Amino acid sequence: MTGPRVGVVGARRARQGLGPFVVRDLRAAGAEVPCILATRAETRDAAVRALATHTGVEPRGYLDLDEMLARESLDALAILSPAPCHAEPLAAAARARLHVLCEKPFVWGVPDLAARTRALVEAIEANGRVLFENCQWPYALPAFARLHPGACDTPPRRFEMELQPASRGLQSLADAMPHPLSLLQALAPSREARVEDVWFSTRDAQRLQQTVRFRYCAGQRTVEVEVQLASTQVTPRRASLALDGRRARRVVSPEDYRLSFADANHTVPLDDPLTRLVADFVAAVREAPQQRPRTRGQEIVQRMQLLADIVDAYADGGTQ
Repeated sequence: MTGPRVGVVGARRARQGLGPFVVRDLRAAGAEVPCILATRAETRDAAVRALATHTGVEPRGYLDLDEMLARESLDALAILSPAPCHAEPLAAAARARLHVLCEKPFVWGVPDLAARTRALVEAIEANGRVLFENCQWPYALPAFARLHPGACDTPPRRFEMELQPASRGLQSLADAMPHPLSLLQALAPSREARVEDVWFSTRDAQRLQQTVRFRYCAGQRTVEVEVQLASTQVTPRRASLALDGRRARRVVSPEDYRLSFADANHTVPLDDPLTRLVADFVAAVREAPQQRPRTRGQEIVQRMQLLADIVDAYADGGTQ
């Protein structure tokens, strides 16, 4: 049985792009990647060459999305382009009745993030298709639980995270905040989750560092959240997670890029969360014809509403 055929929008590594890594993981999960979409002929050709060299995939390259969808027989679309460019391919995927894996944040640079997200999610799910957003950190929780047994058994009272996005200011919120928000959704799920008392240490877009604090309210539970952002272009980027004071620092081996979680005394292996997410997506697409799709639409809508509320608080210059 052949694997699902996945077209890729934005297959290059430019800036923080994950295109080559997602293509690698799609192939490892048994999917085919017959085609990619780029914006210019030179970037298309460069992406095709890079994929052939690093992943062994030799996709056909396109510059027009409608042409690619008309010519190729696809099952799914992986949308890995910059977030302001997501809305058009998401809408096209809905029209073409395709499964979708979309980079985070789901949409960006539109007047109403939550409303636009809801409309696109409903259009895709109305076709009975699988929909994932590339929020990888929940896949790291099993390793965190091995490092700190019992830490994930109940929702935390305090949540801390350190991240190093390449961007600054408002853009850093788009690039980084889906990570803690997706973890909070996994640790303290609620259909009525909201954020309150959002606070920023700075709104100066030139500052390399900023701290974001808020209360995550999930039903009767409240989690005190602190996220530290430090902009850098250096990789691998530093990242850590702490639940009620139990901390895990992500470690990337310089020899083979293997991942692990470490605290002051112990280290445990960390399966690559991206690889696990992509494999889960491919498995869900394979299952979809036989059973109800494992879609994450409502989770995505809620996360984008939470992000929108944080962005509004940033723009308002006060707390929310």
